[in-house]
Amino acid sequence: MHHRRRNRALAALTAVALVPLGLGLLGRSASAAATNLLTNAGFETGTLSGWTCDTGTASVVGSPVHSGTHALSGVPTSSADAQCTQTVAVLPNSTYTLSAYVEGPYVYLGANGSSSTWTPSATSWQQLSTTFTTGAATTSITVYLHGWYGQGGYTADDVVLTGPGGGATPTPSASASASASASPTPSASPTASSSPTSSPTPTPTATGGTGGTAAWHPNYLSIGSVYTPGSTVDAFFTTLKSHGKLPDYGYEYLIGGDFANWATTTTTMVTHSEQFGMTPVLVDYGMNGNIDGTSVDYTNMQNASWLTTYFQALKSAAQAAQAAAPGKPVGWVIEPDMLGYLQQNYAAQYNNDAAQFPAATNAAYSSGVLSSGSDPAFGNNLKGLVQAINYAVKKYDPTAFVGWQVNTWGVRDALKDTDTLGWTAGQQSVVNTATQVADFVKTAAINYDADFTAFDQWGQDFGILNDPNPAGDIRYLNDAHWTNYLLYVKTIRQSLGLPAVLWQLPTGHLNSTLTASPTYWNASGKFPALDDVSANRDEDSAATFFYGDSFTSSGNNLAFYSSNPGADPKVTVSGSTVTWGSHLPEAAADGVVAILFGAGTGSGTYGVPEMVGSYQSAPSDYDYWVTRTQSYLAAPTPLP
Repeated sequence: MHHRRRNRALAALTAVALVPLGLGLLGRSASAAATNLLTNAGFETGTLSGWTCDTGTASVVGSPVHSGTHALSGVPTSSADAQCTQTVAVLPNSTYTLSAYVEGPYVYLGANGSSSTWTPSATSWQQLSTTFTTGAATTSITVYLHGWYGQGGYTADDVVLTGPGGGATPTPSASASASASASPTPSASPTASSSPTSSPTPTPTATGGTGGTAAWHPNYLSIGSVYTPGSTVDAFFTTLKSHGKLPDYGYEYLIGGDFANWATTTTTMVTHSEQFGMTPVLVDYGMNGNIDGTSVDYTNMQNASWLTTYFQALKSAAQAAQAAAPGKPVGWVIEPDMLGYLQQNYAAQYNNDAAQFPAATNAAYSSGVLSSGSDPAFGNNLKGLVQAINYAVKKYDPTAFVGWQVNTWGVRDALKDTDTLGWTAGQQSVVNTATQVADFVKTAAINYDADFTAFDQWGQDFGILNDPNPAGDIRYLNDAHWTNYLLYVKTIRQSLGLPAVLWQLPTGHLNSTLTASPTYWNASGKFPALDDVSANRDEDSAATFFYGDSFTSSGNNLAFYSSNPGADPKVTVSGSTVTWGSHLPEAAADGVVAILFGAGTGSGTYGVPEMVGSYQSAPSDYDYWVTRTQSYLAAPTPLP
């Protein structure tokens, strides 16, 4: 299916490339070739024989071709990425190489359960290639090619998979389309979220896995925002403070391409956050080197030289945080996307066990960040690496609170399963998918010395797709889908025994809001529409769902946003007016203790200005998000 996010430091420079890159590898991986094991690999039969493709999106053409007289042509739509797959018999514990020549924007090549590769733009024939090793029990792999939703057509030719052949070619048991997964067999219906029991004066709770930091969050469901300190941003926050309470948290990225400056960035960010009364949160996005490739984390975590630099930067940032805010909590969201990529692309070959993934954890000791004998001995595997990272942060900043980020796409995105399976079976499918993710991340011990688990959604406002039929687009979410999201979060965070922090939720909102604007933001007393065309002005439904709102709609949008298959009592419809009540109480009941909003790409809607991109002095959403945030914080939802 797909995934999301990009870091903020380079967002302004790479917005166009980052949007689809952060979107699309859910449920897919990569694979490779040797004596070509593929059938009809050059499409020279003039048909799609041997391949299974998304319905209506693929054909064989006579031009352009790389060689021979035919090639594959894929034309993605808003709801299908024109994927074609072929299942091939292979041998366990064997190395394969997969390659193909491609043309077009955002073309992906890979094999499910292995690795993948892609190109953002091939204006002429470009060869993609990737190599992988099968797991001990692997006897077949599914090779795939696909484009990206609504991004234009692609052409592919001369697909080659080399390596030792297996037995008879297996018949795929489920639809090869990445947009559809085998329907799970429903078991007991999941328990619906219950309303929280109000507590007049909730007591802060100590939370954590094995030694989590106590009382790091308020006794109400708190709100945070991306925060990149600088003159114009700080001027805006100063003005905002004159109108009401500022967000509880501010977060900023530490990126892998900037290790040398982690300490300086931390000092500035922590100092400025403290001056505004916001708890600082650092987002460690370093393991992938700020590339966001599907295999970069996997490669870097096995590179002792890379990890030496990484751990030294981690130590310097933790020390800087402690020096800038001694004895005060500073948050750490650890390595967004990393575990999602690893589960999606490599878990099958390591029996879904993080303790079997190789990692050069010993670099934490050889670099001098950890000491053999006095610090715990963590293994040279993914589990040991996770533990070493958590431990190192708290060794140098003892009052830090730490949590790894978990994706909705680590196995596949199940949030819309209720659309196709019905409410009860669909919610059970959400639980089943979440349980698979929870089982994997538990093998990585992400709850070791941890205080929370972070969850994102996509990191990009869905309005950027400007789809006139939201029901047919995988990225658009209505009330039912957000309810499924909370069920997904609840299932995983309960399995881990940690509270949840929702992180980097989009700040856009649904148009035609009936919420009045303060005249100090908009003299008309109304919030102008986010037109889904102008840069950084795109709709999303996250803020609408969590804060609640009434809005008018029509046509396909009215049908989609008024849909209520779960009989949510907080959804009401009167003619063309739809009302969603606030779902912050439901989030609190499901174990969410904080929600941090922010643009996940340079093209996202800005709820606050940032020191990168086009909106460095004011938000791009006409101040809707800050208005709703300050209104909520005047009377926040207590934690149960």
